[in-house]
Amino acid sequence: MSTFIPKYIVLIIALFLLNGCDAEAQNTKESKLEQELSALKQDVSELKKQLATIGTQVKEIHNIATASQQPKHKTLTTQENFAGDEALAKLGDASADLAIVEFSDYQCPYCKRYVDTTFSKLKTNFIDSGKVKYIARDFPLGFHKQAKGAAVAANCSLQQGAYWPMREQLFNNMRQLGDELYQSSAEKLELDMDKFAKCLEDETVLAKVELDISYGSSLGIRGTPSFLVGRVEDGHLVNPTLLVGAQSYETFAAVLNELASAPAEQSGE
Repeated sequence: MSTFIPKYIVLIIALFLLNGCDAEAQNTKESKLEQELSALKQDVSELKKQLATIGTQVKEIHNIATASQQPKHKTLTTQENFAGDEALAKLGDASADLAIVEFSDYQCPYCKRYVDTTFSKLKTNFIDSGKVKYIARDFPLGFHKQAKGAAVAANCSLQQGAYWPMREQLFNNMRQLGDELYQSSAEKLELDMDKFAKCLEDETVLAKVELDISYGSSLGIRGTPSFLVGRVEDGHLVNPTLLVGAQSYETFAAVLNELASAPAEQSGE
């Protein structure tokens, strides 16, 4: 009996110690869990801050993108004879309320970019629909040696009703500009070759090109492509906007839509 009691006491002490070890382990686990939860809360808080920052940046990008569709531009004085005469190539309804006057150079890569990426959309959505009258003028730059001859060839094609297909030929073959290309393009378009050849030597056609250059220079145009975009009132282009460079379709659409929605008496403001 005396031997059993110490053994019993030892067993109770052992159990107590075991239970004490289990409690300590549990406390350790709970402490570790609390630390992990605290760290997780910090991560979530930091993530919220980052998301807020990203949201602000996205808003700023959106504002910049929206503003870019309203480009900075120059407003010119009202142009009285902007449409010229029959010597100018034109597209669209002659009575359209809006007009675009293009100044272009057949050796200018930016002019080709505009033709390739923007012009067709403008033609479909604004010109062919009767909203815009489109007028093409020449502005061959002095350092483009073939540009003036190409402009003459295009104007000679205009005399036979083939300006726009010749324009396409010239831009598509910009690196081959020269007499050989003009002749082969005229043949492809089935022009009267004798009439075309005489026109290429006609000083009045060259004078028309020079007149376009002079007119563009008087407006402050120095590079190509450049465009006058404005509202037509009583045959005048009222305070047109001057756009310079190979602008996107979205830029043109923004300006045209703004002009179209403005009351006539406010379009020049």
